[in-house]
Amino acid sequence: MSEKASRANSNNSPSTTAPGWVDIRDGVQDASDNPILTPTDRLEWILGDPSLLDLDTGERYVFANEVFHGIIWYKAKEVNAGGGEFQYEKFGRVVGYPGAVRPFAHFDASTKMVHLFYEQYAFPLYNKSKIWMKSGKVSDGEISWEKNDVMILEPKLSWEKEGLARVGNPYVFFHPSKEQYVLYYSAGSQHLPDSKVDEPISLGMAVADSIDGPYTRVDNSPLVIEGLDGTNTIGLGSLKLVKGLEQDFDKPIAMINRITSVDGVTGSTISLVNSGNKGNSFKVATLDLIEPTLVDKDWKEAYCYGFDTGVDAEDDNFILVLYNGRNGWAHATETVGATRIRKDLLMTV
Repeated sequence: MSEKASRANSNNSPSTTAPGWVDIRDGVQDASDNPILTPTDRLEWILGDPSLLDLDTGERYVFANEVFHGIIWYKAKEVNAGGGEFQYEKFGRVVGYPGAVRPFAHFDASTKMVHLFYEQYAFPLYNKSKIWMKSGKVSDGEISWEKNDVMILEPKLSWEKEGLARVGNPYVFFHPSKEQYVLYYSAGSQHLPDSKVDEPISLGMAVADSIDGPYTRVDNSPLVIEGLDGTNTIGLGSLKLVKGLEQDFDKPIAMINRITSVDGVTGSTISLVNSGNKGNSFKVATLDLIEPTLVDKDWKEAYCYGFDTGVDAEDDNFILVLYNGRNGWAHATETVGATRIRKDLLMTV
């Protein structure tokens, strides 16, 4: 049996578990209503790259991007109510520029500020990109956005300019022992001919004393991810620490999405990685954590990529992963879905 047929059969017959969830394998469950968010604006066929933001007052927000309408934001109606985990109210656009993609939202409880990092493709050709940041003040669980955005990082090194000069997929956190903010980002681009989309090639790392920079690259070479040899990996889309775990930031646990190619057929799979050197490099712990189904026209038939994590609102023994899936290759649609993974499966690696 081919790899495609085997994976398709294994994903066609899951057993039902807690209401609203379907078992994929031990400790890994898909939301039964997947996809949970779809593009609703006119002429849009993509809603992707979700970022999950939890405030210290209990509110939950989700950010995602469309093609022409920029970055959209949503607020969860009932975070802690059974069955209400995926009931979101759409607030509209927070970054309204076409080509604003791949958001990541960071909340600083000490300053009550939200910092929304995102990748912006350059007008008019939208081929090159830089990382920008938008800030907002939190009051009573609501966010008031400031008008002026700040440029955080632009492509400078040769591997960042490979293909088309791009840096994006930002993820930022404060590292206690480094006493610095750490930015992981994707760089470069390659064209995937079967799906007719461009995806990143490498990952980079930069640090700053302040969240708004300036950010300095830690190395002039791409971030090392050990354990990818022989895995058909041709690129890396993003790297983000797993939120909701009791992290040792000197030995962090993270997820990446791997761009793959097998016999000319491309895909993307989310993998679990960890580090023993303060996040300066990583190694693969679980190669195929969340993978495409390869089931015809399924919402994640071909790709599972842009993602973010947080504690599952219904059961805090699980980590929730929001990500966008693609229901085919060329001329396909992208939507946002949810998988939850039992915490012990992520910690015992």
